[in-house]
Amino acid sequence: MRRNRIRRRRAFAFAVLPATMISIGLGQALPAASSDTAARATVKAEDRVRFGDRIRLHGEFPESADAEVAILHRSAGETSFRRVASTRTGAGGRWNTRVKPRRTGDWRAQLASDEPADPLTGESERDSVSNSERIRVRSVTRVVPSKRDVIAGSEVEIRGQVHPAGQRDVVVTLGGQTERAHADKDGRFALDVRTPGTGTYRVRADAKANRDAAGSKDAGGSITAYRYAQASWYGPGLYGNRTACGQTLTSSTRGVAHKTFPCGSKLTLRYGGRSVNVQVIDRGPYVGDREFDLTSATRDDLGFGSTGQILTSR
Repeated sequence: MRRNRIRRRRAFAFAVLPATMISIGLGQALPAASSDTAARATVKAEDRVRFGDRIRLHGEFPESADAEVAILHRSAGETSFRRVASTRTGAGGRWNTRVKPRRTGDWRAQLASDEPADPLTGESERDSVSNSERIRVRSVTRVVPSKRDVIAGSEVEIRGQVHPAGQRDVVVTLGGQTERAHADKDGRFALDVRTPGTGTYRVRADAKANRDAAGSKDAGGSITAYRYAQASWYGPGLYGNRTACGQTLTSSTRGVAHKTFPCGSKLTLRYGGRSVNVQVIDRGPYVGDREFDLTSATRDDLGFGSTGQILTSR
């Protein structure tokens, strides 16, 4: 009988306990509050950025006015965050700063000095760490040929660098042909490419993606490949006449005469370190083994003599 009375008293005492105390005893209330505050502490940013560019990183720590905020970063493949910058919250707990992401990775904000934890539960009433935001970095590629003017069929070195540094494959294109290079740990690459024949060829590099950054491309200008040809010049005594291609020849007319190249054909001539872009405007020459006749204006542009060898891109 007495045992039954004790059991009834215990049941009654348990029934009148406050609901919050029951929740704490079951381990429900604190985790729920922590989850609510965690959802409010935020960090936001653009999800893509080019290497070297600054972007705005911003977020909020509600009810944490004028508090120091540590900016944390973790590169892709790493397991822990490290502090890279700091800022302060405003009156409403909002903060913003600018960062320069150098590798793809996660960004997070953390209150540098959190308020004291509850002595009974060990929990803080506000969240001290934000969510993580992934920012993907796009690499920057630079490529340049060692020479701009070469003899057709010779090799030319193509070199460049990709930022951020790190090993990756690079596809180099010269005209219509492609070659594969490999950037080293410093992001540098170099290879020798043979020019297929006379002409002007564009140089391009396509750096592939790696863990640190997405891929990128760059155009490195052009290379002109030449061959040797015999040339002479003409003009005086013929000014005012029509050329075989329909132009009126004058002392300021720029162009060349050739026996077979179609009228209007474009080519680059080079002599003594000078170069000029011209078109075929006439037929000739018909003397000796000469292939080109230069107008007087073209001869002056090149600093050419009366006869001799020049370089031509056709």
